[in-house]
Amino acid sequence: MSLRIHPTGILSCKRFAALGARLALSALLLAPARGTAQVVTLTNAGSTATIDLGGSAGMDNWTVNGQNQLHLQWFWYRTDAGLAQPVNTLGGLQYQVLGNNMLDALYQNGQLSVEIMYTLIGGGLNSASASLTEQIIVANLSGSAFDLNFYQYSDFDLLASANDNVQITGSPGNYNYVHQWNGVTAIEETATAPSAFSAEAALAGQTLNEFGTVSGLNLNGNLAAGPGNVTWAFQWTSTLAANGGEFDLTKSLSISVVPEPSPALLMLCSALGLILKNKGRRP
Repeated sequence: MSLRIHPTGILSCKRFAALGARLALSALLLAPARGTAQVVTLTNAGSTATIDLGGSAGMDNWTVNGQNQLHLQWFWYRTDAGLAQPVNTLGGLQYQVLGNNMLDALYQNGQLSVEIMYTLIGGGLNSASASLTEQIIVANLSGSAFDLNFYQYSDFDLLASANDNVQITGSPGNYNYVHQWNGVTAIEETATAPSAFSAEAALAGQTLNEFGTVSGLNLNGNLAAGPGNVTWAFQWTSTLAANGGEFDLTKSLSISVVPEPSPALLMLCSALGLILKNKGRRP
């Protein structure tokens, strides 16, 4: 059974109880973030997640039940008809780790700020489940309105194998759920608010290559891929008003891992099967 949390409840209560109103947050963030790697590891109840805030790898490790299930999950944006850019290219990184399982990171330049807040909830020591809430706030810092395209790209490798399937649910302008599975091991994501404008399921490499080569990228609406090394992406669109117009997004991910049986267990099951089969043949 995978553990689920309300998409804003734990994050909002703990975050605002610790930091007060959002306007006070900037003063409490580390300014600037120290170190060159800028890698943060969150831990909670048997699960860990690692986020490389300084690079385009983003969150590149989510360990559940002792095994990493993730290759890459990160965010891209564009404000014109050019190429999508990873959010870390905005620069101006500031971040604060709250406890062991919450992270608040802020990127900003003269035009745009992107704030990403993570809350990791593990299912317990030796548990096979965990959940992660991501809340994102994008703000227009310029004096002119513009259209924002915001993307999330995810490449999960469940059970460290390239034998996954993925299915996105919804319709154009209203994509809000994705299910990726490898046997009975699965990860689910729900975009609580708002739903995505477009989505794309593909084999690894296709969508990531589009970010760097396709100007004015709109995801292609393909909703299923696999079996194989599958990926999936969401795209949100919004017009941001000048001088502080915002786009707010809340998403929740839950993962339930069923470990593959060990070779010794498979051999034992096979031997028992032969014994039972032979006993059934006796007169």
